[in-house]
Amino acid sequence: MADSITDVSDNLEVYLPRGEIDMAPIITKLTRQKEKLEKEIQKLNGMLNNERFVANAPEAVIAENKQALEDAQNKMKKVSSELDTFSV
Repeated sequence: MADSITDVSDNLEVYLPRGEIDMAPIITKLTRQKEKLEKEIQKLNGMLNNERFVANAPEAVIAENKQALEDAQNKMKKVSSELDTFSV
């Protein structure tokens, strides 16, 4: 939406008008989300790239981790995109 920001959560995106909102807390929240997602992505990549883990883990666990990685990467794109709007 034009002239709005997005708050990304697990199950929904909320669009907020930028008008008279103090953006500092929103930027801080998005930055923290990005840092948390970076750690989650790094952890999941580490597990999925570990040959011993992949060889010994049940297929369901591997599939669950792959889905969690995909979800985290998609959320990261949204958060990063939103943060990019503030640096323009």
